[in-house]
Amino acid sequence: MTAIDQIKKFLIDIVDISIGYSEINFFPANTLEDEQVGYSVDPNGESLITGQNGDWQEGWIAIANDNMGDPFIVDTNSISLKILSAAHGEGAWEPLVVADSLDKFKNILSSLMIISRNRTNPVDLEKNPISDKERQAALKEIKIQNPGAEIWFWEMYFEN
Repeated sequence: MTAIDQIKKFLIDIVDISIGYSEINFFPANTLEDEQVGYSVDPNGESLITGQNGDWQEGWIAIANDNMGDPFIVDTNSISLKILSAAHGEGAWEPLVVADSLDKFKNILSSLMIISRNRTNPVDLEKNPISDKERQAALKEIKIQNPGAEIWFWEMYFEN
């Protein structure tokens, strides 16, 4: 199975996640190529991949974004299909690893889905805040499964 096939299968099986103000919105598998506009290609279909540091890199595929427009990226150059994220609109892409593989990202999302129950919007989160115990358990599990990931990214996800 190719990396693109794995990504599309992943996208077919996944749902958007929202905890309070923090969201992850996944692109539909059947529009994945169209969703690359603004990332790997411009609105005219011209490549934005130059090979230069700070530009979108060959092998990166945006699969989702957060509520700020920052993409979640599969790095198809890595055998494990690492998941990256980077701030959008900063003038340069400076990605960080948020999951060591696509499979481990799916595990993170499963944990987030459990935590998001009855907390999908700011009002619900205020009524039912995430306990320190829940937060710490989730972060510990993410760290154990993803030693190469920037754990502060997920700490910020829970804070927002």
